[in-house]
Amino acid sequence: MGKRFAKIMSVIFILLILTGCWSRREIEKLAMVTIIGHDKVIVDGQEKWQISVTAIKPRDLASQGPLGGNASGSDKPTVRVSSIGATTWEAGRNLTARLPRREYIAHTNILIIGQELARQGIDQMVDVILRSKDNRLNTWILVAKGRAVDILDVEPEMEELLSQEILGLVENQPVASKAYTVDIKHFVNQLINSGQDAAAACVEVYEHKDEGQSQGQDGAEDKIPRKMVRVEGTAVFRKDKLVGFLDSEETKGFLYAIGRAKHGMISLSLHDHVNKDIAFAMTRASSRIIPKVEGDEIEFIIEIHAEGDLQQHEDTGPVASPEIIKIVEEKAAHEIKTMVEKALNKAQKEYEADIFGLGNSLHKRYPQIWKSVEDNWRELYRDIRVTVKAEAKIRRTGMLTDTPPIR
Repeated sequence: MGKRFAKIMSVIFILLILTGCWSRREIEKLAMVTIIGHDKVIVDGQEKWQISVTAIKPRDLASQGPLGGNASGSDKPTVRVSSIGATTWEAGRNLTARLPRREYIAHTNILIIGQELARQGIDQMVDVILRSKDNRLNTWILVAKGRAVDILDVEPEMEELLSQEILGLVENQPVASKAYTVDIKHFVNQLINSGQDAAAACVEVYEHKDEGQSQGQDGAEDKIPRKMVRVEGTAVFRKDKLVGFLDSEETKGFLYAIGRAKHGMISLSLHDHVNKDIAFAMTRASSRIIPKVEGDEIEFIIEIHAEGDLQQHEDTGPVASPEIIKIVEEKAAHEIKTMVEKALNKAQKEYEADIFGLGNSLHKRYPQIWKSVEDNWRELYRDIRVTVKAEAKIRRTGMLTDTPPIR
């Protein structure tokens, strides 16, 4: 095992000891669960509930003391175990019966919902989660494009544990801005909120071809596809059911609108007849959702203000003149506005899901108006007018070196 894995296990060991109620012998009787996956599957023609977990192998846990060290060699440090049942409760009991050790989920940081289960509805799953005293409400919740169990079977690329690999991808999203990440606490709050529908990040398996893994008969290198995971896109819910997805670009527009896109790169063409030769590297962004009520008419304005640096290719030529800066700012603002409108159109017109929280904004600004429309908000929401306004400001220009602020 690598040093990183030894450190992870040492931390878990110390945390358990510090609780005052765990002896080393008790720890060795636990199955440390790192990821939980929920699916709906067909077994013998009948639909069943499937729960899958990734757990650290007991010998790897037992061999980890406060000083690290591992005697298990290079074997995979985790095992995937699945069970099925007519209900999530039954599947959970069957999982407990399959494990020779008691599952311990207090350090689980990833929960994955399979696509088919999400489409049918997750109210039963959420009920089980909230009733369990061991579940952590800050566990990240993701929706699989496909089956959750298939995610759990992927070998991590850079980390010893798949949970750490996925956790890293989730925690990088404030920079990448390609997925809407949410923990269980905030996800459940969205589910029970009449003024906002729920959303969650997507996770999927994809094939990546590495060079030099094998050689063909003629001695040439063949590229063998390797299964990997990525966190990209957003799952959109209406009430407790998955109704569709936003792709990475639509997700970026969604994040701009709700003030969650803090970084990112927008490639632009300085001249319409050339390829994209400059980029707006966003360093700061803010947004406001403003409800307006005039008589019986309700409408919203979404305002986005972004600041960033102008980056250019070497052969672009000088672009720091005020005229050029203004053109680039207008192009960047237009690009942001377009991304927001695409995401809004899909959520509002196609999915009829208020993931932007327009209802919440109305509730905060006009509580009495909200009270009068709350019961039929879904019918009103689809046709409500929303105007998107975007502004982009360039603070610095250059290649890869820092230059003084423009203004």
